[in-house]
Amino acid sequence: MAIVFIPSQLQKLTGTAQVEVEGNTVREVVTQMDIQFPGIQQRLFDDGQLLPTLQLSVDHVMTRVLSTSVKATTEVHFLPVIGGG
Repeated sequence: MAIVFIPSQLQKLTGTAQVEVEGNTVREVVTQMDIQFPGIQQRLFDDGQLLPTLQLSVDHVMTRVLSTSVKATTEVHFLPVIGGG
């Protein structure tokens, strides 16, 4: 199962900072998370895409591709985008 690290603003839904979830892609993992924690998918996605206020790290590689493969030991982080200038 993939290990998903939950952003602090969503931990009210999960009750924890990380969960283990099955799935072959990030999208499948989030679908399974939404079964366990209803409403989390709509807080991560908008119209099937990652919210623009979030970034995704899969095994320490930054991406926005939800079809990215995950394995049993994959770490998935949903991180808030930090702006500045």
